[in-house]
Amino acid sequence: MANESKNLPIVKAEDLKNADHDDYAWDYLFNFTDKYFEMISNDPQVLRDFNDSQLVLLAYNYLYGELVNGGFIQLINNRNAYAFESPFPEIMQSWGAVKTVEIVDKAKVIFEKHKEELLRDKTEAEFSELYKKITDFEPLEEEFYQCMDEETKIIKKYVKEHVNDFATVV
Repeated sequence: MANESKNLPIVKAEDLKNADHDDYAWDYLFNFTDKYFEMISNDPQVLRDFNDSQLVLLAYNYLYGELVNGGFIQLINNRNAYAFESPFPEIMQSWGAVKTVEIVDKAKVIFEKHKEELLRDKTEAEFSELYKKITDFEPLEEEFYQCMDEETKIIKKYVKEHVNDFATVV
């Protein structure tokens, strides 16, 4: 798998150093994802040139944010279910985020079972009703909440060790 990108953002080494503490891994990771979002807002087509590492880090950002705010149903409803697709699970596994991959794999089975209903256009009331109808995701969300901080630290460690796959550091 080629991991080259034409679009590596520039990140300051000093900013990475200042964000490199054990309290909150996202302080470090936001140095990358914030730059990605800035690039995307300037040109949405730039995503085509992102490498797999950049895309998976973005997908993890969406996964984390959506699960914390509204669970798998919200993730799917907002069309952010890239975590169910290759290469996300394979790359996350190689980064060491094994628990996240296990949870996503289980969620994918539930997603496939309810795919038609989850993906169809719906009103806000119909969307809210999904939480009552499809409760299979709830134990997986709880499992994610239990491991998300540790998994994010694992991802941060990988990003630090492979920083040149994510950005150009100056």
